[in-house]
Amino acid sequence: MRIELQKQTVSKLLLERNAWIRIATLTAMSTLILGVAVFRKNQKIILVPPHITKSFWVQGDEVSKEYLEEMGVYMAKLLLDLSPANLAHNHSVLLRYTTPEAYGSLKTQFLKEEETYRSLQLSTHFKPGTVTANPTTFEVDVNGTLTSYVAGKEIKTTPETVFLKFTDRGSGLLLERASGVAHEEEEKNEK
Repeated sequence: MRIELQKQTVSKLLLERNAWIRIATLTAMSTLILGVAVFRKNQKIILVPPHITKSFWVQGDEVSKEYLEEMGVYMAKLLLDLSPANLAHNHSVLLRYTTPEAYGSLKTQFLKEEETYRSLQLSTHFKPGTVTANPTTFEVDVNGTLTSYVAGKEIKTTPETVFLKFTDRGSGLLLERASGVAHEEEEKNEK
């Protein structure tokens, strides 16, 4: 009787062992198949500006005109929609999108702006109008209206043109140069 019980137990254990071996083999095979599928899949990078109004594309070192326009408007708003409360944030976002060569000069320009905006309690609001983009040179002109406020009171509204020059470094567009026509004319008049 004992021998018969042992045979049944051994037989039951062998069946369980074989079932677990099959399960482990299926798991290993499915892991291997999934691993191969993941490594063979091409990576697709989707770049999304904060506010999308048009469809656009990026292919290698080429970008669509619409993408340049979207980035131009986004950068222009960061450059000109300013108040003492959001200066540091806007400038840090802009510096993340800046080439290493332009970083120092832009940082210096931003520090001067921060000092002026804080001392005068100045706020500016930029409303973009027309945008002209050139995908071959990565240049964008954003024309619009700049409204300035001192201590909450509107002091003037002027037309403003922001010129942006981007460069492609393989990881997306980086800001190489930014200039505003109205700001440059004001600086010339002050001198």
